[in-house]
Amino acid sequence: MKEFKSCLSNYIHDYLDLKESLGYSRNTHIYSLHEIDNDLIQKYPELTMLTEEFTMEWIKKRQSECINTQKRRMITIRELGKYLNAIGVDSFILPSDFIGKYSRSTPYLFTDKELTKLFFTIDHIQPYFESPRREYILPVLFRMMYCCGLRPAEPLGLQSGDVDLSSGTLFIRNSKGHRDRVIPMSKCLLDLCRKFDSLTGKRKWFFPYLDTNEPCKGYWVRNQLKICWRNSGLDHGQKRPRPYDFRHNYATRIILKWLDEGRSFTSMAPYLREYMGHSDLLSTQYYIHLLPENIIKSSGIDWTKFDKIYPEVSHEEI
Repeated sequence: MKEFKSCLSNYIHDYLDLKESLGYSRNTHIYSLHEIDNDLIQKYPELTMLTEEFTMEWIKKRQSECINTQKRRMITIRELGKYLNAIGVDSFILPSDFIGKYSRSTPYLFTDKELTKLFFTIDHIQPYFESPRREYILPVLFRMMYCCGLRPAEPLGLQSGDVDLSSGTLFIRNSKGHRDRVIPMSKCLLDLCRKFDSLTGKRKWFFPYLDTNEPCKGYWVRNQLKICWRNSGLDHGQKRPRPYDFRHNYATRIILKWLDEGRSFTSMAPYLREYMGHSDLLSTQYYIHLLPENIIKSSGIDWTKFDKIYPEVSHEEI
């Protein structure tokens, strides 16, 4: 693990230990914490607390940064400031009013042609010395996100023992809302996981990060998807997909499949909720609003029932 080296390094380590003891993942804010640590070293090497000057400079929106990424950085430095004050280190705490609510991103819904082209590119990505084993990891990782409708952090948190290569199930531990669940994989994905496992060998994490004994990092996965999207020739400088969009596409395509089969969404929605790890049906019902216009007009669903029970969802991600 990359070490923290600023004057706040010991406090940051202790902060991460505390968050982990409370059931949170160390990886949630670790990338931003390293950025804070690096900026302290380069610009404020003698600083022993978070000052208002440093905090306000650090949270400024960066070029090409989306608003939600900026808000996540704001949350990181606010939480660190709160921790420092709690242990007696007088520091500036960013007011919550500065952060505000997350802006819901419009999911990128792939066409069949785009999915085919993207996964062809992923399957043929070349080895790269700064990202060892990516040519083995990415085809399995992105298919797992798409075929199982996983949140991006869920496959990254899989330990080797969580992937049952005999029964073909995934044990998703301590995900959003601190909920565990077991979900089945398709036979094709199971065969791919078995092949990947035989190539990768013994390890703690199913998807190891580079040549370390750590799990793959979210920022590394996002960067790799950007590379694959660009290499596929699909990047035209407009909206680009995020790893989370594989989950959105899984849900919408499952619903479309049910409609094609004449199944009732009302009766099938609870199964989708459990599989995707939603805490309530409102989160699952969100996906009916992503369906194409001609499907929304389908007689297979009485949409007026949902209009009565479906309020605007305020979740950051579902």
